Amino acid sequence: MSAASGVKDGPALRVAVIASWIVVGLMAVESGLGVIVTDLYPEAPWAIAALRGNDLVTLVLVAPLLGVGVARGRRSDRWALVWLSGLLYGVYNFAYYAFGTAFNDLFLLHIATLALSIAGLIGLVASLDAPAIASGFEAVPGRRLIAGFMVFVGTALMTAWGGFSLRFALTGQLPDDVMPPSAVHLVYALDLSLLAPSFLVGGVLLWRRAPWGYVLGVAVNLFGAAYLVVLELVGGFEANAGIADKSWLSPPAIGGAILCSLAAVVLLRHLDAGSTAKAATGRKPASARTG
Repeated sequence: MSAASGVKDGPALRVAVIASWIVVGLMAVESGLGVIVTDLYPEAPWAIAALRGNDLVTLVLVAPLLGVGVARGRRSDRWALVWLSGLLYGVYNFAYYAFGTAFNDLFLLHIATLALSIAGLIGLVASLDAPAIASGFEAVPGRRLIAGFMVFVGTALMTAWGGFSLRFALTGQLPDDVMPPSAVHLVYALDLSLLAPSFLVGGVLLWRRAPWGYVLGVAVNLFGAAYLVVLELVGGFEANAGIADKSWLSPPAIGGAILCSLAAVVLLRHLDAGSTAKAATGRKPASARTG
């Protein structure tokens, strides 16, 4: 066991560390070029603006936080959860770049970032001792509120995207309510297969005080907050590109980012930095305590 009570040393952790450091570097290179090189993406104007807004968030927010998470995550359960959230972002975000963009000069880097994010995520999850991490959580006021919020987000995504998809199956009407039909397929596929289940499972487990509920409660909300910031900047970049009905003010994205951030912060504030000592002295895990 490493210095952090919930992070187990071993081959899986070493894979996670190596893969994650490469992901941090690739994220910085790819997103930096995406922001600087205006003709990098051979896409429609709305998509170019969206990708560049996404790149800015990855460059200034996600890559630095992931780097700190990798550097400190072996010694801090809190930063291990930030590390986990960054890898979740890497898998979800770069699936868009790998599968949803036209062939471009960074194609191989996008594939590498996606593959290494998956490898790092598997290695880190295999190295996390969720009960030991949960043992560091004191009773969390509002735990059920946070869990209910996560279930609501997951259910809302399932209902909205699943409803539009079912409408298409029954009527043939393409789901163009949010973005052009040519782009919405991948959004629905990733949200319905990755994002919505993460919120739903994490929320249910947190409601039940299961150890993985605390882990996912932090990581999924941080990941969700980052991607809602992406959506806010995407709208702004598209507005600057002259795309109709787009603006820098997106109340759902701003409000969602704030709520996800608050949920993660509330949980992290009740994760005692001394969780290693608690594990050693046999303190009951949070799943066995009230709150």
